[in-house]
Amino acid sequence: MAEWTNAAVLKTAEVQASVGSNPTPSAIQSRVADRRAPVTGESLPKGRTTTNALLEVPITFDVGGEVTHAPMVEATVGGTRTKLIVDTGSTDHILTRELADMAGLKSEPGEPGTDSNGASVPSWTLGEVTIQIGDRTFTLRSVVAITGPEPFADWGIGGILSPQHLHPTAYVVVDLLDHALILVEGNAADVTPWVAARSPTLHPHSLDRASRDSTILVHAAIDPFAPVVTMLDTGGKRTEFGASAVPGLRGDRQGSGGRGVGGGQSFGSEVEDQRLRVGNATVPVPRLLLRDDIGNAPGLIGMDILRGTVLMVSADQRRPVIWLLPTRTNVAAE
Repeated sequence: MAEWTNAAVLKTAEVQASVGSNPTPSAIQSRVADRRAPVTGESLPKGRTTTNALLEVPITFDVGGEVTHAPMVEATVGGTRTKLIVDTGSTDHILTRELADMAGLKSEPGEPGTDSNGASVPSWTLGEVTIQIGDRTFTLRSVVAITGPEPFADWGIGGILSPQHLHPTAYVVVDLLDHALILVEGNAADVTPWVAARSPTLHPHSLDRASRDSTILVHAAIDPFAPVVTMLDTGGKRTEFGASAVPGLRGDRQGSGGRGVGGGQSFGSEVEDQRLRVGNATVPVPRLLLRDDIGNAPGLIGMDILRGTVLMVSADQRRPVIWLLPTRTNVAAE
C-alpha cells in the first residue's frame, strides 16, 4: 500500500450539510483583513532574532457559493490556479490527475492506496512538484496523484496539502480562528508566545507527538477511558473514535462520517455529550461518532472540534504539537 494509506484527508469530498456551521466567504475575508497581528518582520517580538516569518495567506472554505468543512488555500501549480485542502491528516501532498495534466507534470504508475473508508484508490507518482502559495515558492517532494473526486473540479480543488511537510524546519500555524496559514521559523519557546499573542482568547497546550506515522498524532481520551493515539485531522469532518478505544460505550442512533475519494461513506453510531481529554484540557464533544475501526489511529479529532482553534505543527516529529484552545470550556458546540 502507498504511504498515504491512512490519510484522513480522503474524507474531504463532501460539502457540509449545514452551510451555516462555517463562516461565509465575506466573513472570512473580513476577519483576515482585521487580524490583530499580521505576520511581518515588524510585528514579530523584538529581540527574538531566531524567529522569522516566511508566509501568511488566508484560509478559505468557499467552494463556489457554498462552504465545506475543509480548510483550503489558493495555490499555483505549473501556471494553473487552484485550491489545495490543508490537511494535517495526510502523510503526503496529493494532486489530482486532472491538475497534474493541466500543469504538464510527468507521472509514473504508483502503488494503489486505501482511502479513509477502506476503498482501493489508484495512484501515480509525480516526484518533486514546484508550487506557489502567496508570494513564496515551495518544492513539494514525493507528490502523489489520484483521480479527483467528482466534486473537486467544480469546486476548483486541485489536491491536498500536508502542511506539516510544507517546510523542513519552520512551524506551520493552521489558524482556524482567524483563518490563515502561517509559516514561521524559530524554536517553540519563541514562536509559541507570538502565536498566542495573536489569539488572546486561546490558551496554548503543548502535546507530545506519537510516532506512528507522519500525520499529527497525539494521545487523547474520551472520559473516562484510557488515552489512545489520536489524529488531529483538519481534513476530517467530525470527531470519531473506534470501539476499542471506548469499550462498552454505545450510541443510540446511526451517524455518518466523511466520504472517501473512492466514493464510499463511513457510518457508525452517535453518542451525545461526551468529553475529550487531551493534555491538561477537557473539551466537550457534542456528538461523537463511534466506529468499529477507523484505521491507523483509534481516535480522530475533526473539524467539529478544531474550528475556532489554532494548530502549530512542524515536520520534525520530536517537536511538540501546540494546540491553542479557548480559555472557556466549550470549544466546539455547533
